[in-house]
Amino acid sequence: MNPEVIIIGCGPAGLSAAVYLGRAKVKTLLIGKKKQSQLLKAHRIENFFGFPEGIVGKDLLEKGIKQAKKFNVKILDNEVVGIKKTKNQFKVKLANNTIYLTKIIIMATGTPIRLSGIKNEEALTGKGVHYCVDCDGPFYKNKKVVVIGNSNHAAEDALELMIYTKDITIIANANSFIFSEAMQKTLKKTKIKLITESIGAFEGEKFLQNVIIKNKKLKFDGAFMACGSASALDFASELGLETKNNILIVDENNKTNIEGIFAAGNCCGRCRQVAKNVGDGCNAALSAIKFLRNKEVYTDYTGG
Repeated sequence: MNPEVIIIGCGPAGLSAAVYLGRAKVKTLLIGKKKQSQLLKAHRIENFFGFPEGIVGKDLLEKGIKQAKKFNVKILDNEVVGIKKTKNQFKVKLANNTIYLTKIIIMATGTPIRLSGIKNEEALTGKGVHYCVDCDGPFYKNKKVVVIGNSNHAAEDALELMIYTKDITIIANANSFIFSEAMQKTLKKTKIKLITESIGAFEGEKFLQNVIIKNKKLKFDGAFMACGSASALDFASELGLETKNNILIVDENNKTNIEGIFAAGNCCGRCRQVAKNVGDGCNAALSAIKFLRNKEVYTDYTGG
């Protein structure tokens, strides 16, 4: 299945978009990890239209998933680790190495948490500490680099860095790695070194020199931050999406500066409310339908 639209993110914005696309009979794939949705952290939501007694975040999420599936939207509990733009479409890679091709992407990844809390991270950002392999990897040809993170996002960044150098280490900054089975198999075929330790600090005066672990200094030329799952900002760096103050820039149609990519929810706005995100998902989906069908106007009539 190569869908017409891929939605990245399993929260209110992504599920709202999925419902509208499914009702319009657009072949739609939603990819996201339910357990990462911020809705699960909401004990009770009392300001969302239609629920005067309030609703538990988990229950609202389950209802949204059920509703999207009702309209034949396929939902994968998986993680997108890379997006590449080809001539007329996008190539979306998952953590299990599955590749999907699509004409349209709707980003609904939520709000990224960029900083890891490692001492001197901010001070050395752009001075040896980086967040985008595609952007800054070329500066480290044949150099010694480290990727920080314990998930598939970190593994994918390390694999991409192999284009430029073979001296690569992944430091979990945690007690263990949580790579998918497919990613583990891929890493075993490489010489990428794995360390399961927490990092105390980055060290360097004008440029990164060392990574401190348990009072040990490990020398690296560059560090690439890949904590948690890949976010809209990570994809923005890869694709050339415009951002401002750590959110994606969209127009009144929830369209980004890249044709075929729309965004919805917290990743493109400061009002982090369920109602706003649901509205974003609706707007992005309707815009995607008009783009896909080359129409100026599309209306999802009640009872359709």
